[in-house]
Amino acid sequence: MEAIKIPAIRGKIGTTIYYSANLTFQQIHDLVKKVDSELHTSNSLKEVLQRSLTDNYVKIKDYIVNRNDHFFDSLVLAVYDGDPKWTEIRYELNNEQFSNVGLLEFTGQEKIFPVDGQHRVEGIKAAIIQKPEIATETINVMLIGHSNTPEGMERSRRIFSTLNRYVKPVRLGDIIILDEDDIVAIVTRELLETYPLFMENRIKVSNSKSIPKEDKQSFTSLMTLYDCNKEIFLAYLINKEHKKYSQSQLKDYLRNRPSDAIIEEYTAELVCFWDCMRSIFPEINRYTNDNSNNAAESFRSNNNGGNLFFRPIGLLPFVESVTRIKQIDYAVSYGDILNHYAHMERIVSNEPWNYILWNPLTKKMAMRNQSLVKYLLINMYDGNLLTDKEKDEMKKRYATIFNIDLSEAERRISEISL
Repeated sequence: MEAIKIPAIRGKIGTTIYYSANLTFQQIHDLVKKVDSELHTSNSLKEVLQRSLTDNYVKIKDYIVNRNDHFFDSLVLAVYDGDPKWTEIRYELNNEQFSNVGLLEFTGQEKIFPVDGQHRVEGIKAAIIQKPEIATETINVMLIGHSNTPEGMERSRRIFSTLNRYVKPVRLGDIIILDEDDIVAIVTRELLETYPLFMENRIKVSNSKSIPKEDKQSFTSLMTLYDCNKEIFLAYLINKEHKKYSQSQLKDYLRNRPSDAIIEEYTAELVCFWDCMRSIFPEINRYTNDNSNNAAESFRSNNNGGNLFFRPIGLLPFVESVTRIKQIDYAVSYGDILNHYAHMERIVSNEPWNYILWNPLTKKMAMRNQSLVKYLLINMYDGNLLTDKEKDEMKKRYATIFNIDLSEAERRISEISL
């Protein structure tokens, strides 16, 4: 590390002096090291400060390389050894003196490691190798002092744990509302403004999938709608690209905003699906045309559970089932698939959903049987679409719920039809 001077602003939080500065990506690459043996730190400090690197840094690298509008929050870097010097530059503006601006001078012997932002650091390093022209870009850093003593290690551990304890991840509901890269979030927001089934407070916007008992107006929750629309997008994507996508691959896809043409195509796909739902299931269309503040009340009864579609725990497995069928045979239309379910029992306290979706003893929804619901729905359409493992899981779960043997469970399931 060569001697360098970095313009910085000096600050203090509690007993910690810190310096806010900008480093170029090249300086991050050259100066910032991982917490490992070359830093001569103790094993206990390494355990606390070095979060195991996952492939998340590769995703950060790809984000930097592929997105011209990439942006990150500040890195927190600890500095020790060497002899960094702070030179204060006092200046006056409108008769007011400012004395917290100056230069940090590093001799070149210092060691710098990330207290917060290790994956971003490694992502930046990897990105420079692939795209050298970004070396002059800058990122804000917060520099704090670290002493390689028991007391200094304790202080660094405390800062590390504080950062990770109190900095909470953005909640999914907030991501859906704000994300401009996730195509499902983008189009779901658009439909909240334009599609009759979702407009005018018909979707409960919160960070919960459930609908409060007192809510008599909402069709479903924003998070449930997002999950439903994500399943429809997955089916669309598999057909369009003629390849399978795992959930992790889908998550990576949703990190980057696609072209406007793809957004338009997917929007049309969503509208087609929900139009079919409205035309085939009269209760959904009836709800859509009811502009009262209690339009959902009769469909979400506290006495009999109400309609499967108006319960998030029923709607999502249904959409998952339909899209699973669509993924296997994309030539069949959503209208054709949904028509197979036109006469399906949809009151959750009736057979076959009693005890599976609805607990008649507690008068509450049964919350742990979503996979079974999905398998039963697919089995109603065509049992050959289930894998042998899924069929076994379906029988075992069904037998457990009703306290019967597997052969009886298989017999009962075979009698459940559309």
